[in-house]
Amino acid sequence: MCASCHEVLSTSGGPVERIKQKYDVVVIGSGIGGLTCAAYLAKNGLKTIVVEQHSVPGGYCTSFKRTQFTFDAAVHFLEGLGEGGHFHQILRDLGVEEEIRCRRLDPLYRVFFGEESFCVPADVVEYVGMLTERFPSEKRGIFDLFRIIRKLNDEIERLPLALGMREKISVPLRFPLVFRYYKKTFSEMLKDFVRDPRLKSVISAGWPYVGLPPSRVSALTMAQYLHSAHFEGHYYPEGGTQALVETLARALRRYGGELQLKTRVSKILTANGRAAGVEVEQGDRIGARYVVSNSDARQTFLNLLGPDKLPSEFLRHLEGMVPSISFFQVWLGCSANVRGTGEYEMLSYSSYDLDHMYGSCLQGGFGEGCGICIPTLMDPTLAPENNSIVSIIYPVPYCYEQNWRTEEGKRGTLYKNLKHEIAQQLIKTAERVVPELSGCISVMEAATPATLERYTLNFQGAAYGWDPTPEQSGTSRLQPKTPLENLYLTGHWTTPGGGTTTVALSGKNTARMILNSR
Repeated sequence: MCASCHEVLSTSGGPVERIKQKYDVVVIGSGIGGLTCAAYLAKNGLKTIVVEQHSVPGGYCTSFKRTQFTFDAAVHFLEGLGEGGHFHQILRDLGVEEEIRCRRLDPLYRVFFGEESFCVPADVVEYVGMLTERFPSEKRGIFDLFRIIRKLNDEIERLPLALGMREKISVPLRFPLVFRYYKKTFSEMLKDFVRDPRLKSVISAGWPYVGLPPSRVSALTMAQYLHSAHFEGHYYPEGGTQALVETLARALRRYGGELQLKTRVSKILTANGRAAGVEVEQGDRIGARYVVSNSDARQTFLNLLGPDKLPSEFLRHLEGMVPSISFFQVWLGCSANVRGTGEYEMLSYSSYDLDHMYGSCLQGGFGEGCGICIPTLMDPTLAPENNSIVSIIYPVPYCYEQNWRTEEGKRGTLYKNLKHEIAQQLIKTAERVVPELSGCISVMEAATPATLERYTLNFQGAAYGWDPTPEQSGTSRLQPKTPLENLYLTGHWTTPGGGTTTVALSGKNTARMILNSR
């Protein structure tokens, strides 16, 4: 039932005043998590509005045009959009599963370790077959690993949305695999199954999709990525990744929800110890019974809400959490049909040492390798006829070269020169596997972590929310229900973590918690 006939007392600063509750829910940010959450709430009869500071919805899952080329901003693929997949079920719940057309990625990618390469099939049976053929002495361990990954995923899906004391006590018996691995890295998990260090690197080659190498990433996070890749599949939507966002936005509007763009929230309003709506930079106030933040967690609590409204223990936990790595990206419009080795995506590493590769990323070793994606192999309509698109991506920290040589936060000549220099270095690195690249470039754009921060407001351009370490995963990650009553989180700053399907599930779970609380 809409709360528009009620008023609340605002005590967010200044004299006490009344704010009319026009909405049941206001969602800050229109990333996949925010849109999914809002669409579920609207479908269940709550008057819902999504407020977005950018000119287009989607967060990292957006597309943009330069001349006749359509580039994907950050997301290269979508998980679980096939029949029976998690994202397909979400779209079916919202009644829009027929409104988006996708192609399954198969193979998922080709990975290079120096001169040696592996083509990685999507289907788990084919993938296991490829691995056992290349590493026959590890056959038993490979089979056991993927059997356990499937069982582990089943346990994770059965976990309650919130673990109370009773549920925590029962975890070892009800969820033995979760209990065994939730404090371990993926490297520690792999030791239970395989020995060959090259095989471990091949299995872990997709680490840039989760943000940390196997020696640092949570075992649960990497296992869930491998499950989504090889049991559910990865997909590319016709028209680019923005097509998924538009589908979710249509679902929101179909159920009476609203999406307000170019509107930046400046404050979360409170009344009587509860969230009561938001104030936007234009000065308007939007009253609501519930507030859901799909925005950066640090900004949500420290700037929009204010630390004085939070328990000291929660603040210590928040300030001790470490954001994930960001990335540098180059987008190229090419006046030729670039194909590379024929795969949609390629990962190029100088060696099998993934820790060395990650260390190079932190230090700016742009010649050590990169990720290369050719979206026009999936959808030729993204570029003019006989043209193509190539994107190059490289994980990097926000602090590189004194925050990318920004001058008091401003992007001047030094910043622009550094960005151009690194873009050229990465193009040269990519030519190891796409040798025809530099001779056909007609359009080039590049982005640094500062670019990501500017357009998404993610702290330091974090690509995955918090670093997905064992210490920042599961119940140690920020939870959807916050210490302030009626304020909730969704997206990659809360559970379960980063990734398009993962944040969509976060949106669904947060909506369910709100609906159950009424």
